[in-house]
Amino acid sequence: MRGIGPSRLGVFGPGHLGELTGWVPGALVDEVLAATGRVEKRVRLLPARVVVYFVLAMVLFMDCGYGGVWASLVAGLPRSGLSDPSSAALRHARRRLGAAPLAMLFDRLRGPVASAGTVGAFWRGLRVVAWDGTSLEVAGSAANVARFGLHGSGCSRPASYPQVRLTALVECGTRALIAVVFGPRDQQERVQAHALLSALERGMLLLADRGYDGFELIRDAAATGADLLWRMHTRRNLPVLHALADGSHLSVITDTRSMARLTAWLNRASRTVPPQVTGVAVRVISFSVTVTTASGERSTTDVRLITTLLDPDRYPATELAALYHERWEAETAYFGLKVTLRGADRVLRSHWDDGVDQEIYALLIVFQITRTAMTQAATAAGIDPDRLSFTIALRTARLRVITAAGALGAPVPQVPFADVLVLARNLGPRRRRSRISPRCVKRTLSPYAYNKVAGSVGGKKPVEITIAIAPS
Repeated sequence: MRGIGPSRLGVFGPGHLGELTGWVPGALVDEVLAATGRVEKRVRLLPARVVVYFVLAMVLFMDCGYGGVWASLVAGLPRSGLSDPSSAALRHARRRLGAAPLAMLFDRLRGPVASAGTVGAFWRGLRVVAWDGTSLEVAGSAANVARFGLHGSGCSRPASYPQVRLTALVECGTRALIAVVFGPRDQQERVQAHALLSALERGMLLLADRGYDGFELIRDAAATGADLLWRMHTRRNLPVLHALADGSHLSVITDTRSMARLTAWLNRASRTVPPQVTGVAVRVISFSVTVTTASGERSTTDVRLITTLLDPDRYPATELAALYHERWEAETAYFGLKVTLRGADRVLRSHWDDGVDQEIYALLIVFQITRTAMTQAATAAGIDPDRLSFTIALRTARLRVITAAGALGAPVPQVPFADVLVLARNLGPRRRRSRISPRCVKRTLSPYAYNKVAGSVGGKKPVEITIAIAPS
């Protein structure tokens, strides 16, 4: 059997991932391979650079086996009668490569991608970001079970597959990945969030839900210089130190001991924070969200936010209350990562722990470069990146890989990748986005009517949403 030998490196050597190669150039791959010591010491049928692009293509064509991925990767290249490597050869090449080059490659590609001209990425000069956690199922091999373990999921027996806990810091306007950390599922999201603090910087506005309500995390996140807009549990004591005209009030978040001192001080009818209290000065915004469907059904939820943006004139409470909805862009990013790219309910294929890391980093890289391409296309067209379809972008990327569009020696496509993303979208009036999707089973596991609970099968419903600030 012959694979891609030295005589063929002129065609495949610079790397090939269709037009997405522009975001993962061969020079960058070679630099990463050299830095991680993965450059081959002898000429192989599958050079390390080729294996990197194969692993990335393995994510683009997740529903294909090794042979199918390889066939898609070389379909548009001149073959000259060369035979294809076997699945065993590709598997061994993956093991030789390891996860380190992919980890470093993602570290070079991650980060915010919105520029000053990107529509919808900034609010009052602040880059809006959010973090949240999710999980990925991996193959149930002995190595994966030993590393990630099997968890119980509210039932009497453990789950079928080990799961990886992943927490990401996402740029809300573009859904690009600024930083990511992952590990066994028993790692807490707050612990993983601490590992993301180094990615925060001044000029960012970080959104987070109630799962991150903890004094130490709030204190450390505020110390990075980034501003915060977090939802708080109703049980947290946030005393009114000074009521503001817009309905919000100034308060302080402290540890348990300092809060006891503060409470005792306030009970003496004083509104000055005692010097013994250490904490984070915040502004509290309480409001109610009322959702009304077309049929007249109405539901109201009370929400309480804290923010380090203390100036009510520069940062109005009503705008901050509406802005908090952008936190869901992190969930939308996870949907694109786990459903559109990976495939719904698909289990990662790697059976050894280093292979799981390699596959996850490849998944993150392909997601990131696709979001980068979409953002650059939207910025050039002067439109919001939200208006471009991630699904269309992936379909276009897969087609360009198969046809070798943008690869060395391949014909240049008539329509550039960026133009495809813009033209494929009917950019008429912005579609209605005020709708809800209830948290319920969309596809029941049982076909029998007596197993279906009323309201368990839901769908999206158009709604009217109103926000009312509750004065302190």
